[in-house]
Amino acid sequence: MSRKRKNNTGIPDYEIDSLARALLPAIQKYFEDEEVQKEFEEWQAERQKLQLNKKIHNDKSQ
Repeated sequence: MSRKRKNNTGIPDYEIDSLARALLPAIQKYFEDEEVQKEFEEWQAERQKLQLNKKIHNDKSQ
């Protein structure tokens, strides 16, 4: 099943594809780093905490 693209940037698809192919290995290598993974997990935990606090605050105001 083919995914339909929604490219309304004015940049040709082949240029976006080429850039993505060039950047993907560096991005993958970056996210394999244990320190980066730890920072991401900390960010996720903080985000969940903030979302929970926001939900509790919204529930109290109703």
